[in-house]
Amino acid sequence: MKRLIALLLSISMLLAMFTTVCYAKEFPDVDSSHWALPYINKLSDEGVINGYDDGTFKPEGTVKRSEFIKLVMAAVWPVYVDLDEVPTNFDHWVAPYVAMAEIDGIIDAGEYTLENVEEPITRLEMVRIITNADIYEKGNDPKFDGLLPFVDIGSMELMDRSLLTHAVTRGLIKGYDDGTFKPEKTMTRAEAATMIYRFTAE
Repeated sequence: MKRLIALLLSISMLLAMFTTVCYAKEFPDVDSSHWALPYINKLSDEGVINGYDDGTFKPEGTVKRSEFIKLVMAAVWPVYVDLDEVPTNFDHWVAPYVAMAEIDGIIDAGEYTLENVEEPITRLEMVRIITNADIYEKGNDPKFDGLLPFVDIGSMELMDRSLLTHAVTRGLIKGYDDGTFKPEKTMTRAEAATMIYRFTAE
């Protein structure tokens, strides 16, 4: 009996190792020294984020509003939500995700439409979405108090500064080495993967 149990355990360990090897995803355009490699690989292995048909990930490619909204909402939605049952305001694959984000207070009603949802998303927009999701969906207390270290946010509105403070305090996003945040800069796929990883790891 003991030998049988030991044999079964050995088989289980081998299967686990084999599964890990089979499901580990490697992207030829993400170097082993790339700063976001652990986050990209983790989310790819879990099926949260995908590469392109040619096998690449394009870590420096820009992220669309539709892509980021879908990633965030998919991370917080119950698995039993039926997309076909969600009432939408426009005809697009991301419309159900947009509708639920509006209902849950993550984005303002009418903020994203058929005309703008495929545009690249900015770092500030991502902060608004991820912070609201962290507060309203995950139930974390707002962290609006504190000093921000960035030198380029002087013209940012008070509410946006508060949302950014929460995101920075919670470790969801960081600035650049030169002390800037670059709120209007578009977010790369590597940056988005890192933010989603931090968000889902909490």
